[in-house]
Amino acid sequence: MTTKPLPHLTPTGTCWCGCARKVGAGSFFAPGHDKVAEAALLAVEYGSSVAQLLHAHGYGPGHSVSTRAVSEGVWQRCSSCDYAGTPASIANHTKRAHSTALTDPV
Repeated sequence: MTTKPLPHLTPTGTCWCGCARKVGAGSFFAPGHDKVAEAALLAVEYGSSVAQLLHAHGYGPGHSVSTRAVSEGVWQRCSSCDYAGTPASIANHTKRAHSTALTDPV
């Protein structure tokens, strides 16, 4: 897993994107507002550039954040190709990308 300890976060009952909407118990965001907050952070801190975000954290060509996610055990690699993602993402990828290859007649 990750080498940095993560702080324990507690939902406050108010959306963390800054819209001040009330949210249900255990939620940090109103539906979809996590992506709003993510886009705003990317805009103000990195000029809306994912490349700038990756570079600021030491990633880029030759030092892949995806490879690190796999090596830390938070992501996996597809057993049939080089695709990487969460276990749920791998399952969806396998169904879409490899199911026809498994059922095609030879």
